Formats: sequence, C-alpha cells, structure tokens
Amino acid sequence: MILSKALIKMEKLSLFQRLMNYLLGTDKKIFQEVHIDQEVLDEILQIARNSYPNEFVAMLQGKVKEGVLHIDGLLFLPGETSDQGAVLNVFMMPLVDEGIGSVHSHPGHNASPSTADLHFFSKNGLFHMIIAQPYTVESINAYNSFGERVDFRVI
Repeated sequence: MILSKALIKMEKLSLFQRLMNYLLGTDKKIFQEVHIDQEVLDEILQIARNSYPNEFVAMLQGKVKEGVLHIDGLLFLPGETSDQGAVLNVFMMPLVDEGIGSVHSHPGHNASPSTADLHFFSKNGLFHMIIAQPYTVESINAYNSFGERVDFRVI
C-alpha cells in the first residue's frame, strides 16, 4: 500500500489540530493511494509530446474517497508556456472542489521540481506530476504538496 506523507503528518497532529482540520474540511483530503485513469495518463503523454519544446501545464481533477485519490480528468486554465517554463493563472480556477493538483512537462530529461515548482505545489493542491523527456510513464515523477515523491497507480 502506498502511504502518503500527508497521512503520517495527520496522525501526529494534536487534538486541536485534528479538530481544526475537521472544521475546515481538510480531513477529507487525506489519502493513502493515488490512482490515475489510463485515459488521463495517455492524454498527458500525448500533450507533452505535442508541446515539445515548450512546457505544458494543466490542473488535475479528481476526488479523495475512502483513502484513495482518484485522478479522472484534466482542467486547462489560461496561461503561458515556453521552453523556459509555464505559468498557470490559478486565480481563474472554477470554484469546484475537484482541482486536486497539477501536471506539467519539462523539455529536458529531468522531472525534478524547481524551486518555483515546489512553491506552486505548496499552494495548489495535494498531488503534482512532472513529465520529462522521452515523455513516457517511466519519465513521470509525482509529488505531494510538500515536494516529497509519491507513487501512483494507473487504472
């Protein structure tokens, strides 16, 4: 079973912190596994290949249910992309609770997050994917909002 760092951190919280998480609704965002639909993954791979040498960026749609974060779609927001980076106008995100994280490509062979990526992760969602050349499943790294590696399963 895949264990999210968010779950570990949640178990160590004080009673007050757990109460606040319950009141704010953040307790519903705890997951132990990440599943991504094959169709969504295929779309990510194709868009990354077609965008090269520019980066592409999109928000991931999904929900946490019974400890499983299920990614079932992509949400494209206005922004700018180039071979140097991508900017997403997250202020244009619809007011829905399905924007669960992000995915973006790197034009090189390195799928590690930059400092800007880590800052974005900390502010926007629970799960993030970076895909690098050669744009295959094996060239995807996934991270939680703390920038820590997370495994995922394609379903």
